[in-house]
Amino acid sequence: MIRSRSAAIRLLVLAFALGGLVGGAATMLADRGNHRSTEHGGDGREGYVARLRGELGLTAEQQVVISGVLRRHEPVMDSMFRAIRAEHPELDRQRQAARREIRGALTPEQATKYDAMLARRDSVHRARETTNGNK
Repeated sequence: MIRSRSAAIRLLVLAFALGGLVGGAATMLADRGNHRSTEHGGDGREGYVARLRGELGLTAEQQVVISGVLRRHEPVMDSMFRAIRAEHPELDRQRQAARREIRGALTPEQATKYDAMLARRDSVHRARETTNGNK
């Protein structure tokens, strides 16, 4: 009995740890997606800089510096995210499932706009991967 209780506890701890890792990776991807939002000036790096400008009141010089920092780190971060996606294909399946559920909650007009928004985001992502030579 003690042996099975101990095994159950180890399994529970392992499940929590794995859940934390997958949750952390999903959160990073989701947060990264938020940085690419079009609501603050466009997709990608410049959209994120525009968001920071609006929220932090960046000067023009700060915007140039931050854009350069993001440009320098983008290839390595993209490579890391590709590795995470390759190792955990369930991430993409969950993202697609969430998109389907979100679409189901929308009106037909909203769903059309949502599809266009997703197509833009996916296109920007593919273009950046091609530009970085990572396809």
